[in-house]
Amino acid sequence: MNALTPRILCVIPPMTQLNTPYPSTAYITGFLRSRGFNAVQEDLALALVLALFSRDGLQQVREVIHATPLAKQTPLVQAFDEHFERYAATITAAISFLQGRDATLAHRIGSRSFLPEGPRFASLDVYVDDDGGDPLAWAFGALGAQDRARHIATLYLNDIADVLRDAVDPRFEFVRYAESLAGSQASFEPLAQALAAPLNLVDSTLVALTL
Repeated sequence: MNALTPRILCVIPPMTQLNTPYPSTAYITGFLRSRGFNAVQEDLALALVLALFSRDGLQQVREVIHATPLAKQTPLVQAFDEHFERYAATITAAISFLQGRDATLAHRIGSRSFLPEGPRFASLDVYVDDDGGDPLAWAFGALGAQDRARHIATLYLNDIADVLRDAVDPRFEFVRYAESLAGSQASFEPLAQALAAPLNLVDSTLVALTL
């Protein structure tokens, strides 16, 4: 390898399935390195989510909400703002648990008293224990504390993602982003309009990550 050897960056763009390793850049980076190239990889989808789903990221979301007229705020957005301190106090722990860096949080999260619960948790209401016990016990059992906590933490993140979609960017989703702009377009005009639009919080965060 010498000064003339090109430096290559392999990037996974937003968004991809965050809980499933996406091996494309790993394979390409490994192949390029085996051929003597200076290659590195970056998961921009993961970096974007970690930036937005952080205490600072949620604070920026809240600032966007406060700059929006109350009449334009959905009930979900208003509820998030009302309970913001709980979200801000728990987001770091929830992300840490889901990344496998703090398994000790499983029982606290699984208790359903640690994380704030929004509309996504309504899906749990269909499970009823006729004996008045834990309605989720049938799904996870006594030995499923980790899986139960992952499920609850995922619902928590989905609630926040819905807030982002309502308050910041209607194109935001975990597994895809602005997908309609990339498929089945009869002309370049929709993409050109999106590129010319003012940057929102998701856009500016993505720009900051690429500088």
